[in-house]
Amino acid sequence: MSIDYWFPTAIYNELLQPPSNSRQLMLEYVNKFHSEHSNTYCVTGDVANDSQLAHKAEFSWLNSEVGKHCNLYLEAYGVDTDKVLVYSSKAWPVVCNPKLRMMDQPGTIAPHTHPNAHLSVVYYLQTDSEAGGDLIFEASPTHPLRYLPINPEKQTLASMDCLNIPPIENNLVIFPSSMRHEVILYYGDINRYSIVYDIIITAKEDLEGDNEMVTTHPKHWMELHD
Repeated sequence: MSIDYWFPTAIYNELLQPPSNSRQLMLEYVNKFHSEHSNTYCVTGDVANDSQLAHKAEFSWLNSEVGKHCNLYLEAYGVDTDKVLVYSSKAWPVVCNPKLRMMDQPGTIAPHTHPNAHLSVVYYLQTDSEAGGDLIFEASPTHPLRYLPINPEKQTLASMDCLNIPPIENNLVIFPSSMRHEVILYYGDINRYSIVYDIIITAKEDLEGDNEMVTTHPKHWMELHD
């Protein structure tokens, strides 16, 4: 018997080693962000007017790491990274304050996708890795598995339709932005800090040849208005 598992979805993990000064600058920034929203269990910068961390000097080290590892991720798909560029269209902090988890506050980040991006990146700046706050991925509602009239009594590689990734301090995770994902309840002894990037992939500015299947460089875009 042979069972082949085709069409995998690649989820990238890499444990980073930030210089102490870079880590301290990022922590100070997110601490300040948290102090401004200290009454909320879970606050995300993209809805709290702080979604351009890539332009902040405190995150220059992380920007470089995100760019490098996005290219490594694309190479796993067979992309010639000499022909493409990766951009951060948004980058924001996410803070979960476990001290508020019993109050009348939302305890999770609800299932969602990022339809405005190509790749999503999560970097765990500070967390208790054994206290929830897992990143959960779910198979698409249109996945062929969803249409089988079956109820598996145990999970196998063939029947797996979700994946838990626990938050680990300094870990970087990259995945397609169209993947449905959520964050479950975090109950650690310290605040859970993560940094999220929305990534756009484009062709390089003067790419020659067939570019039908790539987003052209923004230099070539034209705003249309009446």
